[in-house]
Amino acid sequence: MRVTDGTEICQVCKQVPSIIYCDGCDKPLCRSCRKFDMWQQGCGSIPTKVFCLACANNPWINPWGSAID
Repeated sequence: MRVTDGTEICQVCKQVPSIIYCDGCDKPLCRSCRKFDMWQQGCGSIPTKVFCLACANNPWINPWGSAID
């Protein structure tokens, strides 16, 4: 996860300052437009990812949290 400096406006709602970048498309996101997910990687390692809604639902970007069966 990469935190913004708050000078950019959220690229999803375009209303409030951003706080973090999407791990999929790199858009700056505000608190309301971010979606957290956890990815299992190995034994006991579960890094947290943050996505915009479009990337969170895209199985090519977020295979652990998308709608893949």
